[in-house]
Amino acid sequence: MSDTQAPNNIPRGSEAESLSDEQGPIPTFKPLKLDDRGRMIPLTTEEREARSDAIQRTLRVLRVLPDDDPPGIEEEIMRGIDSHRPDGFKLFEGYDRS
Repeated sequence: MSDTQAPNNIPRGSEAESLSDEQGPIPTFKPLKLDDRGRMIPLTTEEREARSDAIQRTLRVLRVLPDDDPPGIEEEIMRGIDSHRPDGFKLFEGYDRS
């Protein structure tokens, strides 16, 4: 799989990259709206229910996806995160996966 391809040969960043289940594509939502003081504008009951349903559907789909990451990717990610943190504040220093 190339850097520009998602699973199932779908181009990354495309609308088609969204997850689907037996009900069809799982909807995605724009970021929550904030007021002029930075507080979240409350969602309507319908919006909250739609987001909740989408989250539950997404988790069901993610639960059954294969874990086909290349060997060593977790350690590479941890090293990348720690590379931007100052000494004494590393999150994964000395981490042993075994």
